Amino acid sequence: MPERWVIAGLAAMAAVLFFWNVGGYDLWPADEPRFGQIPREILQTGDWLVLQCNGKPYKEKPPLLFWAIAAVSAPFGDVSEWTARFPSALAGIVTVLLTFLLASRLYGRRVGWWSAVMLMTMALFWWEARSVRTDMLLTCCMTAFLYAFYLWHTTFSRAAWWGMVAALALGLLTKGPPALVFPALLIAVFYWKRVERENLRWVWLFGLALIPVLCWLIPARWSLPPDPDAGTLRDEFMRQVVGRFFLGVSKAAPPWAYLIDIPIGTLPWALFLPWILPWVWKKRRADEGMRLLLSWIVPAFIFFSISIGKRNVYLLPIYPALAILFARSVLDLMDRSESAWARRVGWIWVVALSLLSAAMLAVPFSPFRSMWRPALVFLAAALALCAGWMAWLIRRRGGRGIHVVMAAQFAVLAVFTAQFFFPALNVYKGVGAFCAPLRALSGLVENGESEDYRLYTIGFSREQYIFYTRHFHTPVLTEMLHIDLGRDVDWFTMAQAQATLRYKAFKAVREVPVQDLNHPTEAEKRALLEAVQQAVRDAGVDQELAEKFYRALLEEMDRFMADFNAPGPAYVLIQKPDWKWIMALCPQLDAATVIKSDAIGQREMTLLANPDGVKALNRLGYTF
Repeated sequence: MPERWVIAGLAAMAAVLFFWNVGGYDLWPADEPRFGQIPREILQTGDWLVLQCNGKPYKEKPPLLFWAIAAVSAPFGDVSEWTARFPSALAGIVTVLLTFLLASRLYGRRVGWWSAVMLMTMALFWWEARSVRTDMLLTCCMTAFLYAFYLWHTTFSRAAWWGMVAALALGLLTKGPPALVFPALLIAVFYWKRVERENLRWVWLFGLALIPVLCWLIPARWSLPPDPDAGTLRDEFMRQVVGRFFLGVSKAAPPWAYLIDIPIGTLPWALFLPWILPWVWKKRRADEGMRLLLSWIVPAFIFFSISIGKRNVYLLPIYPALAILFARSVLDLMDRSESAWARRVGWIWVVALSLLSAAMLAVPFSPFRSMWRPALVFLAAALALCAGWMAWLIRRRGGRGIHVVMAAQFAVLAVFTAQFFFPALNVYKGVGAFCAPLRALSGLVENGESEDYRLYTIGFSREQYIFYTRHFHTPVLTEMLHIDLGRDVDWFTMAQAQATLRYKAFKAVREVPVQDLNHPTEAEKRALLEAVQQAVRDAGVDQELAEKFYRALLEEMDRFMADFNAPGPAYVLIQKPDWKWIMALCPQLDAATVIKSDAIGQREMTLLANPDGVKALNRLGYTF
């Protein structure tokens, strides 16, 4: 069969897996709503240079993903779940095809085909191809770099060298410094004590790749308005790179975390790991292809394992290389006339599918009963049928060909999961339905049919509420309070002290019984306030700082209430676990009207309105 038809077939399979019902559920926190809101603000402001979120400069990530989402969304006039996830799904398809091309050139078309199939049916890769995050686009760029590197190594082609420059530049525009890690480690390890490293002109390669990034970064930072509280580039580098690597400011985890994450992320093919790992060890010096793949996988695994901050997606760029190793070793196993390994893997798969089927049917009797939908019966039936199919195959053929059935079953179950399970899970993960009243009001504001309104959040700030209300919000008590002690106190000491005081107050009010959180009695309000006062006194921090912190806290809440009760519609979002300490400091908030109160994720969220806010929603047909 011509290679172009194979590529077309793989692209079609991946498109079904990655695009099926991709817009059928909300953007889920933590990253998706933020990464959807930023391109929306690009379209609203027309500013493609300075990224913004909630109307403020966003400096955490480079712009390529946001540009891509904005470009896809522009013809539709706004960012939707489908347009937000489109670039990741497309990047996933391209990565699958690049993996096929690389594996085919290393080990032939059969290995190439199965490498691509196994990659698209790995759990984490499939999930990230349907998610609004930078990691799939980075993985695509890094796989392109690996493929171009191999072509250059075997042909010394100038086009391949410039392909590496382009792939690295796009990777840097996608996620910044992490894009340097994989190529740098590959070049250092693969060409260890070899003259080819100098022939690669790696200094020029990295230098030229930085030029597009600097062409965006310098004018973007130059265009930012003066902000005395904003950190320098050095501060951002220390927080984002040094802080994540050495201090674990984001997702700190032990060194062995990836020994758990990778087997989970590569399911169902991780079931073959007891066979794959010894096979790879025996073949580690078999050919140059193995040296290339292991030089891409092992150094990156060690590097990110040393890092204090860890997320399973940090190692997503090694998944294409892992898929090639998995395909080679599993095909070797399947080519054997009889294998106990294959039968064992098959029976484990049968048990796993059976348990998942039972779990679907148990949803109505679990704490997650609110997500029950009759459609979940179809998913449970599909899981049971797949388990029965695999059991029949093992008894009939002794495990031969189970890799074909596992790939087909994963694909079918992935489609059923996207169609039935994700919309059901949206009850817990999504806020679209919760934000519907304010989103409707925002629509009238945008059309000039209603006056604008004010939206606040107390104690938190999350982009999902910006995205689904289509309105900016003003966070209250999310930043460190300004406290003048008349003496120098370093930032870290002040931040640590305020964090301790907030935690003690939060913990103290949890112990105070309140019959009805929405309508506490006067005695309950006094008890809450006394609990906060006592917690501040007993927090074990500088007493003068504690007293001034308490006064600053009251002043901040008084300013908020003055703004909230000013003429015009106003709304405030409060997490139910924070409700007690907020009520202690701001008892007059009890007079506000509860618009909605629902469980969002693991927390219950309450939306309150002032009198003008209630009238505005009444005009839309909402009654309370």
